[in-house]
Amino acid sequence: MKLMITVLMLTVCATGAMAQISASYGWEDGIGTALGTYGNVGELVNVNDFSHTGSHSLYMTEDPLSSTPQVFLAWVHGVQTGDEVTVSWWSYDDTPGAVSPDYYPRSRVWGHYSSDDITTYEGSASGGADYTTGIGWEEQTHTFVCDLVDPDATALVIEFRLYSGTSALGDPLNYFWADDITVTAPEGTTIFLPNQEPVGTTETTTMDGVKALYR
Repeated sequence: MKLMITVLMLTVCATGAMAQISASYGWEDGIGTALGTYGNVGELVNVNDFSHTGSHSLYMTEDPLSSTPQVFLAWVHGVQTGDEVTVSWWSYDDTPGAVSPDYYPRSRVWGHYSSDDITTYEGSASGGADYTTGIGWEEQTHTFVCDLVDPDATALVIEFRLYSGTSALGDPLNYFWADDITVTAPEGTTIFLPNQEPVGTTETTTMDGVKALYR
């Protein structure tokens, strides 16, 4: 049985101790989807017929096929320059290949900064260089090293980036699944995941910027 996990970890290094917080989500509530989207995201559904573990996952489509839409899977508020935030999730891709259109659909981890409102954009945080490779369920992970250039930036928005195409027969290859996300961030930040209570320093977090996006 898949569990939502919230833990406080203490990492000891040569120069001292640094506390971290961690939160996980597996869409097992049957309700949650994402914290928001940008661009031409089509369907965004919590499904119970396909998953990495448990019985539920997040199903996404790109519609129409254009540009690079984003699904916001996590939001880490209260980050500072130099903070490291690590995210991992499982994506499904069964279209191996190295030449277009065979390798679509595929996805990768990306991110951007926001203000206290998750809908704002305060600069790119870049992300992982690796796309899914068509082996089925595949873990994607990335560690962001925060660099808040914009003075309004206070948070990191973690994106599932969708890359679609068409088959040789002209059929759209625009379907995606995600499951089992885990985010680890420094103590003093707050981690938001879909349809669950935030983890971390909630008393310093401006809730108005995210609460309307819970679905």
